[in-house]
Amino acid sequence: MFINLLCSCVNQKNYVIQDINFMDYEALTIDASRLIVEQRYNTNISAPYIDHLVRQDLVSLINYWSIARLNAEVSSNRGNLKVIINESSIKALPISENNKIEELFLSNAANKIEMNLDITIELLNENSERISYVNLKAFKSQELEGNISLLEKDFRIQEMSRSLMSDFDNLAINKLKEVFKKRISSN
Repeated sequence: MFINLLCSCVNQKNYVIQDINFMDYEALTIDASRLIVEQRYNTNISAPYIDHLVRQDLVSLINYWSIARLNAEVSSNRGNLKVIINESSIKALPISENNKIEELFLSNAANKIEMNLDITIELLNENSERISYVNLKAFKSQELEGNISLLEKDFRIQEMSRSLMSDFDNLAINKLKEVFKKRISSN
């Protein structure tokens, strides 16, 4: 029995959960007086939502991303650049009807994790009238097996968030460069 315990410890992977940050990302300078991040989506803490259980929720990540990637710099427009969080959710859905959502972080129940972002970025003039805007949506889904450790589940959810934010960043920056091209300063 001791040898089995020892062998099982040797085979386990070391799952280091690292915070997601955007420090190495280059900011876009957009013609606006200030950046505003507005959350229109009410965070839900009942099943199947698990935003409140993860290390970094998507609302926080969108806030960090906005500050790092969108630089409002006044030149001609005294209006605002507004990032609106329409929806930002992480759900854990039981794969088996016999499993309950609470079991995700308590047992070895298999779950399907779904992450969803729906963001609108608006450029407003000084009268708060919309000059231009982009709507952005990103989605990730992954099944987590029932025979993985809680640490591995946490790690895989964090890596899903990292992947989702990378996809969102690529989509957002490309769309902003396309739609806001006359309002973006080159650094």
